[in-house]
Amino acid sequence: MWNAKDFCDAESGFDYVFSKMNAIYGATFANHWRDVDPNLIRQVWIDECGRGLTYRPKMDYALQHMNPDRPPSALAFKKLLNDGPRIPDKPETLITRQPTLHEKIATEKAKTEALAKLRELTK
Repeated sequence: MWNAKDFCDAESGFDYVFSKMNAIYGATFANHWRDVDPNLIRQVWIDECGRGLTYRPKMDYALQHMNPDRPPSALAFKKLLNDGPRIPDKPETLITRQPTLHEKIATEKAKTEALAKLRELTK
């Protein structure tokens, strides 16, 4: 089911994933990226993982299914994202709300009263 709280932008998704992996792998994770430009890492991961970094349940699935011994590459994490739950489409309202019987009666009553006042004012 679609829930707005499950979604974020890819930048926030990247930060979420890397924060979790840093907590999971500790020093191994930090050393894994030691000699690589952080901006390049961010850009490559966002490009590779794309829309998968915008849906929290998909990211959580990937984080839960990582190899416990070593951090994944961007391509390995993309595969884990793709194996996760499908990103739901935002639902569109197809049925418009119809007034209830009580609302119709109240509207008709207000309309009748307004027309009566209008007749009095125009006499």
